[in-house]
Amino acid sequence: MNFDRDAWTFDCEPTLKDSQVLEFCREGYLLLRGVVPDEINQKTCAYLEGRLEAQPCWRPAGWTDEEITRVRASHEPSTLFLEDWFIEHVLLNAQLTGVMRSLLGARVGLPVLASHHATECPQGPQGWHHDADHVFGPELEFVEVFYFPQDTPDELGPTEIAPGTHIGHHSHDIDETGVLASGPAGTLGIHHQSILHRRAASTATGMRHMLKYNYWRTTPPVKDWIDEPGLDPATAFYGGHNTARFTAHMFWWLCGKGDDFRIIGGQGWPWRSDQQVGPSYGYGRTRGYLPDWRRNNPDGYAR
Repeated sequence: MNFDRDAWTFDCEPTLKDSQVLEFCREGYLLLRGVVPDEINQKTCAYLEGRLEAQPCWRPAGWTDEEITRVRASHEPSTLFLEDWFIEHVLLNAQLTGVMRSLLGARVGLPVLASHHATECPQGPQGWHHDADHVFGPELEFVEVFYFPQDTPDELGPTEIAPGTHIGHHSHDIDETGVLASGPAGTLGIHHQSILHRRAASTATGMRHMLKYNYWRTTPPVKDWIDEPGLDPATAFYGGHNTARFTAHMFWWLCGKGDDFRIIGGQGWPWRSDQQVGPSYGYGRTRGYLPDWRRNNPDGYAR
């Protein structure tokens, strides 16, 4: 692990294989359950509840004690990023950093803003939503993390994710269900910031803490994660109709080949069926079409 405090970046060896990177492109999320040590989870809860004295190991230029007190008391307690124990065991968690290095390349930019979602349970389900300022496209310039510092079973209303909804605008009725990111204390959820999600309904009693923050790309994309000889990009599973083309485009972009990506449409690559007697046509074409990520999207961005 190479942590550059001045540049606020880290570098390490990537830990994901081809199929895992492809899974993230297709599903939009990965879960690391119970990977933060219990002592750190307890310290995080105590810090958020004001029971632990702040002891910053560094401070941004111009930040006074009063500024640290103000930020800590807000719903964006980014002063956690100034605590050496939080940096070492949460921001630079060994299992998390390998994933981020795989998805975001070398010299990953560390988070600069934390959002604290504190819920007194029980509560009904939140409405499904895409986060503010989400953007749909093949580029992966940042990845969002949510951290549960306490045991978060289904009954405590963990984040609920709608897999595959990061590729375009979706709407779900409140009664529709998704994947619950439940787990023991120290669970980290890694997801595409544009994915549809919500706080799930809770039936238990107690405080549910969740911290949300982003890691950032600082270098151009290149395929340097763990090579998986058994995965053939010509026959890999990218998803079904109206999904596969977007998944493949994102994967190609992460491989540093986004400008070369073209499809022929229809039942051509990257779509495929297990009932095919041969590979899909169209793999490796240099002429054809690009997926339309801007199709009626209300995300407020333009090319």
